[in-house]
Amino acid sequence: MKKKNLLAKLLITACIIAVSTTGILAQEKVSVFDDLSEFMEKFEEKCPDVAKSFYDLHDTIVNKEGELSIKEKEFVAIGIAVSTRCKYCIYFHTARAMQNGATEEEIMEAASIAVYMGGGPAFVHIKYVIDALEELSAMKESKNVEK
Repeated sequence: MKKKNLLAKLLITACIIAVSTTGILAQEKVSVFDDLSEFMEKFEEKCPDVAKSFYDLHDTIVNKEGELSIKEKEFVAIGIAVSTRCKYCIYFHTARAMQNGATEEEIMEAASIAVYMGGGPAFVHIKYVIDALEELSAMKESKNVEK
């Protein structure tokens, strides 16, 4: 009986924490793409040569068709981003995968493979894949409403 009471208290505490942080998480979710864009602009100003070299490397490897399509390359990048717990990488590559024709289901499957390789830390970072998908969906809906 004591175990059930303890479990109930833990669940209630978790629910209270989840409800109390919802506003904070929603604020964070809305601004991730803006934060990434702002960071990239600042980095380009402060380290233009490094930024250009990094972008050139990205274009050489990811932005051209090869044995793997660009969409498939983005799936690989999503899996690596989840397993290395890079929040901004998750958002960036989720958006790029969708721009290259990926469905939410395909993206979630690619991210899920990272859980197999990365365990618990990768599992909890799938949250950012879901957040990115939701934000991209909201942005798309917003653009459709404006038309």
